[in-house]
Amino acid sequence: MILGIDIGGTTSKLGLVRDGKVVARERIATTGHADDHAFADALAETAEQLISGHSEPFVGIGIGAPNANQLTGIIEMAPNLPWKHDVPLARMMSDRLGVPANLGNDANAAALGEWRYGAGRGIDDLLVVTLGTGVGSGFIVNGRLVLGSAGNAGELGHTILLPDGRACTCGRKGCLEAYVSIRGMLATYTEEGGAANPTDVKTIADLAHAGDTAAIACFQLTTEWLSIGLANAVCATGPKRIVLFGGIARNGDLLMAPLRERFHANLLNIYQGRVDLTVSALPDDDAALLGAAALGTL
Repeated sequence: MILGIDIGGTTSKLGLVRDGKVVARERIATTGHADDHAFADALAETAEQLISGHSEPFVGIGIGAPNANQLTGIIEMAPNLPWKHDVPLARMMSDRLGVPANLGNDANAAALGEWRYGAGRGIDDLLVVTLGTGVGSGFIVNGRLVLGSAGNAGELGHTILLPDGRACTCGRKGCLEAYVSIRGMLATYTEEGGAANPTDVKTIADLAHAGDTAAIACFQLTTEWLSIGLANAVCATGPKRIVLFGGIARNGDLLMAPLRERFHANLLNIYQGRVDLTVSALPDDDAALLGAAALGTL
């Protein structure tokens, strides 16, 4: 069995994974610990409780976290986590639980999870894009996760879509993330003259289904912007399949159907008919844990 750990800003989830299924799970608060060492102690204690109920061998740990560097095993000053310094969490957990631990950023974990257990199984050239509060991505090329020289390659969300456009959380302007994330879609709805005050994409979708013109325009623009970002990404790595993950992608009629049309319209002709676009096949509740566990199999 592999222990998968998904580190979130407020809650961290743990799950034991066997044969691509989560067989036991638990969660602890990410916040409220004296320091990162106390947090690691709490993770290890919870993990030991999970493991104690199973007789199968426990062979490794996979950890998905924001700002995590797989080459070093360090969470590098993640802005939405309590510790404003580097945290060598892979080593900390390996020391406490006595098995190898591998840490990677959450988007790369999602890509590995789809590759091992989901819609990317059997495909060695894959792009997984997570659409949520931000836009994450993981590229698998020739059966290997792309990490780059410093361990932080594959940031599709921070490629520039519109020069001198909207301010992005990274400090630059015009990034794809500033337009096709939840935050970006809320901004688009407002810019298009929306009269409502939505706080999530589901509300915008409900408004669109009810005929709200600003909500309809929001989805049309998001579709176009995302199709450009994906078509550009294909030129870099030539994936056979692109998998979209996250609640935004679950809006099939408003997003996925027109997105496929616009994606192929924007795709370079040499890639036509060679790239398919689909939605994650992983269960929503287990996707992050399965992705983290996939890191533990490397």
